[in-house]
Amino acid sequence: MAIEPKFPWKMTRRDLGFQGGYKMSASEWQVLLARAKRGDPEAEFGVADRYGDGCKDNKGKVIVKRSVRRAAQWFRRAAEHGVASAQNSLGVRLSDGNGVTKNIQEALYWFRKAFHAGDTCAASNIAITYRENGKLEAAVRWFRKSIAAGDEDALVDLGIHYYWGKGVRKNPQAAVRCFRRAAKGKNLCETSREDAFFFLGIAYFEGKGVRVSIPNARKLFQRANVDNDHPAARDMLRAVRKSAGDP
Repeated sequence: MAIEPKFPWKMTRRDLGFQGGYKMSASEWQVLLARAKRGDPEAEFGVADRYGDGCKDNKGKVIVKRSVRRAAQWFRRAAEHGVASAQNSLGVRLSDGNGVTKNIQEALYWFRKAFHAGDTCAASNIAITYRENGKLEAAVRWFRKSIAAGDEDALVDLGIHYYWGKGVRKNPQAAVRCFRRAAKGKNLCETSREDAFFFLGIAYFEGKGVRVSIPNARKLFQRANVDNDHPAARDMLRAVRKSAGDP
């Protein structure tokens, strides 16, 4: 199987080929940096982002080299000045030790600050942090808060917890409802939508929450892997062919 039942959210992830990076002139960078050094919170966040992703000019010359340490430092300055997105970004770095010393309690502090300031993504980050530290019931509570705040990406995660009974009573029917809502949602990223198709395919393949339907499972795995960038869906398509006796 493409999924480890003990940690079903840790399926093989795709390589999205994200290149990232900003483009701006050297003079624009100097203006932004000067504003940040004067204590402009939004400029501090902009500087942090550019250190995080790197920055080139229109000719491809590197203006700002990527530096996770400097990015974290500037995210902290912006976070302390009340920028919700920076508070969320700082929390992410504290939760995984990216550019700073790992500190789960401080990460949760900044995630909560960001959430209460209106950054809905922070709720899912709280949920993920709790999940990664074995507090599954708390993770489920925060995925629900994230959905209530309008984050449809969190529907996929909540569905996973229902399907495998992690931190909540196992309920495949509820899981399928979550996956269907995510598949039809308008406010989620395409990778989450593809994951919704994938997990719906798992449900049809196993006959949990819905009747077994190998043809439906195949179609859903194909939709999940439409760009041939979903390794777990590719694994399941091979399993479908095997179950059908195809070579």
